[in-house]
Formats: sequence, C-alpha cells, structure tokens
Amino acid sequence: MRQREHVLVLSPNGQMPDSLGQILKQLDLDSRLFDPLDVSQIEADADPLAAVLALEAWEGLDSAWVRKVTSELTELEVNTLLLRKECGGDVDSELTAEQMCGGVQGESVEMLKGRLMTLKEMRPAFKQMQSELEMLRQMQKPLNQHFTDVSEEMHLASRLQQDFLPRRIPEVPGLRFATVYRPASWVSGDIYDIIRLDEKHVGFYVADAVGHGMPAALLTMFIKTAMITKKIKGKSYTIVEPGDAIAQLNNEMVEQNLSNNQFVTCCYGIINTETWELRMASAGHPFPMHIDKHSQARELDVSGKLLGVFSDLEYETFRYQLAPGDKLLTYSDGVEMAFENAGPDQELRFRAEFGNLADCSAEAMCQKLVEIIDREEGSLHPRDDVTIVAMEISERQ
Repeated sequence: MRQREHVLVLSPNGQMPDSLGQILKQLDLDSRLFDPLDVSQIEADADPLAAVLALEAWEGLDSAWVRKVTSELTELEVNTLLLRKECGGDVDSELTAEQMCGGVQGESVEMLKGRLMTLKEMRPAFKQMQSELEMLRQMQKPLNQHFTDVSEEMHLASRLQQDFLPRRIPEVPGLRFATVYRPASWVSGDIYDIIRLDEKHVGFYVADAVGHGMPAALLTMFIKTAMITKKIKGKSYTIVEPGDAIAQLNNEMVEQNLSNNQFVTCCYGIINTETWELRMASAGHPFPMHIDKHSQARELDVSGKLLGVFSDLEYETFRYQLAPGDKLLTYSDGVEMAFENAGPDQELRFRAEFGNLADCSAEAMCQKLVEIIDREEGSLHPRDDVTIVAMEISERQ
C-alpha cells in the first residue's frame, strides 16, 4: 500500500487548526504535529511534503522568532508555509494587517491550499530531479579524480618535454641567441635545439610536428633523438651538412611508418663562427628572416619538402654570407598564426612586426614579440605553438 504524503504542522498548543485540518483532508495528506520550540526534532522526520507554521494558534506572536524558525527549517531543506493568523476586534484603521498580526502576515487558507496542492503535484518531478542529481554527484567523484590524474600526467609530460630542450645556450664570442617557446596547451608540437658542434661551428634548428597536443609532442621527442648533426668515428668526427641531416631525419621518419599522417617541418642551420658563413636546409618550414646591420629585413628562400612523406628525398644546403650586426630569426608557423591579419589579400602581419623591431637586439626582439602576441585577440587560447630561435652576430671584443 502506497504511503500517503504528509505535512508537518508546528502548533504551540499541540492542536490542529480546524482550517488546516480541512485542507489536509481535502488533499488526502497526513499530518504530524510538532512543537515549534524544538525544530531540531524535525531532522529525524522522513521527507515531509512541507512544514506549516499555524500562526493562528499562536498568542503574543514574535515576528523575529518566527523568522528564526523558518530559517532553521530552510536549512533543513523543508518547504515552509505560514498559515495566516486571523486578526479580529476593534483596531486602529491606520494600522496595517501585518502590524496588527505581530509583524508576520502569512497566507490565507485558500492560498495555503493552492501551494500544498502544487507541491503535491510536483513532488514526483522533484523526486526524479533529486535522484538524477544524486546520481550525477556519484558520477562526479570518479570524474574529478580522473581529471586530476590527467592534469598531473599532462604536467609531468610538459616537464619531460622541457627536459628535451637545451638547458644552456652555448656561449660563443660574437654570437648571441635568444628563444621563445610557448606551447598552445600543456605540451608542444614544436622543438628546437642549439648545439655547439665544435670550436667554430654552432648548429641550430626549429622543427614543427603538424598539429599540437600529445601526439605532436611525442613526435618531437623522436625528432630530438633522430636528428644527427655530427658523426663520430674513433677520435675523429664529421659535421653533417644541413641538407644531409634533414634527408636522414626524413628517412628515419618514413621507416617508422607513422599512423595518422604525422608530418614534420624543419629548418636547420650551421653558422661558422670564424667566417660567419651560414649553411641552411629546410623541409616545408617557414622561411627564416634575415635582418642586416642596416635593419633591412628579408626572408631567405630556403625550401624543401615535408618530412615523413616520401623516402630518399634530397635536401639542398643553401649558403649565405652573414656579417657582424646581422640577425636571423628561425620560427615555427605558429608565429604567423599568432598575429591577427587585416585580410587574405594583405601581407602577413608578422613580417611587418619583424621589420618594426629590426633595430632591437635579438633578445629584445623576442621579448617585444611576446608582448605583442599577448595583446592579440584570442591570445589566451592560442591556435598553435609558438617557437622562435633568434641569432645575432655582434662585434668581437
């Protein structure tokens, strides 16, 4: 037999007001009487439909005390209704009904009946909602733990990838490097390196795995280990030319037979610190930007096909003569995307920004480019990783 809904009645004299009893009978509701001076006993009651404060049974009504009782019931998550106290006798016509009834107005019998009827009709829907909310709370616990675990793993992955970057930039007289490395998320699809090859050669590269996130980040670690810049045999060594190094990296990638069309772009250069000759090779990477000592900027047309598509490709080594005062910026295509452009027919804005900063040192250029990127629309949610390796030739001391 289905148990009927019940209402808690708070009456100081322990009696049910006649008007309220008639309402409950009409609505087929049970009642349970409680002493309003001890609200705490209601905590043990099994899920009432509502609590009704029978104001009409209270003499010497204290409105502050009524508010205290209703507040306690609210904390217990019990729907609280007030049955209006009837005010009779000769009264001053200037007094309001609330003032005449001790400061608490309440509701009429008919209003109370309507509210109880609505609560009764909506009860099944409320129960269903409560059940669904509880189920969501239970589901939330393992989800929160899962997200916490994923966050910790991504944090560790980020630290691991940072360990693959150069810890110290080689110190070479007359040559300075500055870098920018800004992953779009926890980890980056970009990687760079600056290597002292011998006493008069420094190698540097920027590589960009297509896409970003964890798959691209894992591929950058492979690039780091597969990029051969110097071959050592016994007590002798041979510096691998940029074109040959990229060709070998390409074959290594093709041999892995990577899934999901994992491609890579790369630009690798070697600078001779005695003659300032620059040798470079590229695989589908943005052209590096050369800025001479007169602050004139131009892109170096270093071209080549993407890595990881076809095996046994040949990559050309391009040669350029640099001079003291020159700067060279090698960067990933995330730099191009970081700047908002005026339109498809307009020149890419990053070129203009490079030109505007041509008078700055390599380090200052990197700092100012970061400041500009941070002011761009959407900078809080970057579309791609941003990496820059800036090199500057200064006068020898």
